[in-house]
Amino acid sequence: MKPKNIKERRSRFIKFILLFLLTVSTIIALVFFNFKVPKKENQLLKSQAKSIKKEIRFQSKFAVEMTVVKNMIDSLDIPGQNISYQKNLISSRLVDLQKTIPTKDSTYKYDMYTSIIKLYVELEEAKDKLRDLKDSENTITEYKDELESCRRNLEQTKRDLYVARANSN
Repeated sequence: MKPKNIKERRSRFIKFILLFLLTVSTIIALVFFNFKVPKKENQLLKSQAKSIKKEIRFQSKFAVEMTVVKNMIDSLDIPGQNISYQKNLISSRLVDLQKTIPTKDSTYKYDMYTSIIKLYVELEEAKDKLRDLKDSENTITEYKDELESCRRNLEQTKRDLYVARANSN
């Protein structure tokens, strides 16, 4: 006894199996992507976090070095300092600081760090000019005092000359 609709049953069974396989494969693909994609994303986020931590460590070291260089530049104003020795120390610190800048860093950060170092070099040069101007200021003060003394001597000489002319008449 064979059923009359065997072709129909077989066709429906095959359709069911295909639909079942499609559904199961879709679920398996979704589960795979649900676990695989976040794992890759997590690795990417960890690498970004590691590079950010590295940048923060570099920035803190850079800031400490900047403070040291700034204090060294400020110490140039202290009387009795060996200026040339201090300037050599400052220059060597700035060169070392320039060497620590990571070159593979993004352009704006590299340019920013380089600009900061250039500003410190300009600050050191400005301190030199200011010190030279202070020396000039002292010289100007001495010249003004000397000029005033010469004017007093001239006035005294004029009075003496007037008195001598008055006595000779």
